[in-house]
Amino acid sequence: MTLVLELMILFMLQFEGISGKTTTIFARAGDQVLLSRNNSSSHLCSKVDWLHQKDKNASEKVVIGGKVAQNSAGASRLSVSRDCSLQIRNIADEDVGLYVFIQSQLSSFIFLNILSISPSPPDVQGNIKLHCSLSSLDDDISCQRSSILWMNETGTEYLGEKADFESRGRKTCVSVLTVKHQRGNNKSFTCQFVKNNNVKIDAVYIPASTDLNRSDSVIISGAVVGVLLMLLAVVTAVLFKRRKAKATENPKNETDLQKLTHNNSDLTYSTLIHLSPKTSTKRTVSKEEAEVTYSAVRVN
Repeated sequence: MTLVLELMILFMLQFEGISGKTTTIFARAGDQVLLSRNNSSSHLCSKVDWLHQKDKNASEKVVIGGKVAQNSAGASRLSVSRDCSLQIRNIADEDVGLYVFIQSQLSSFIFLNILSISPSPPDVQGNIKLHCSLSSLDDDISCQRSSILWMNETGTEYLGEKADFESRGRKTCVSVLTVKHQRGNNKSFTCQFVKNNNVKIDAVYIPASTDLNRSDSVIISGAVVGVLLMLLAVVTAVLFKRRKAKATENPKNETDLQKLTHNNSDLTYSTLIHLSPKTSTKRTVSKEEAEVTYSAVRVN
């Protein structure tokens, strides 16, 4: 009977859509959610299956006979509680969709919608683009311009740039808000998803110090480069000046050397030859080795 019910549900999901009571859950990316089964008083989880429909054309069993299917996506983050509810830890974008609880002749439908907020890297002016998106497979969710609102820490409301898209029946409502680089630890931006004038879910973004300092580093780096270029110019000028000074001194040294050469006429040379009357037979000294030249300088 369970197999027949499953086939009926798959056919209904594929062609007819969902009829009957459904539950809608809103959650933030990174949260932990518990999908509770309805209309079941039995805790015999060995006869329980959970089906996950990611989009209009793709579905898979994530729980079979009360146990997590290890070949299913995100199996490491799934678990089945004692009452057969499905628990999902650290939910991500891949968890968005419709979950179907199946037990004997009973079934229940739960839509899981996920809200996420993420920043882009700051530009050279320090501007940051905040992307707030709500992903859903629920046809009852519509992406209106007023569906996603922004607020800062003082409660001032903003409307971001609308950038929605849809793929295989799965819609993603997106709002992009550009914020200026601001200093201070009390700055925050809140993204809210609103339906029928009621806030269904919100997410808060607090700029990290690294995000704010990144634009400062660009400015500081530019200043450092400028200083280094100035120092390089000064060093180059000093080296050029020193080389020029040495080039000027070289002709002067050559002139002094020439003067000294011309004044050699003031020098008187005399050579004395020392001859030893008794020369050792062991060592013969040549005439050149015995000559000693003396010079006298005449001072005018």
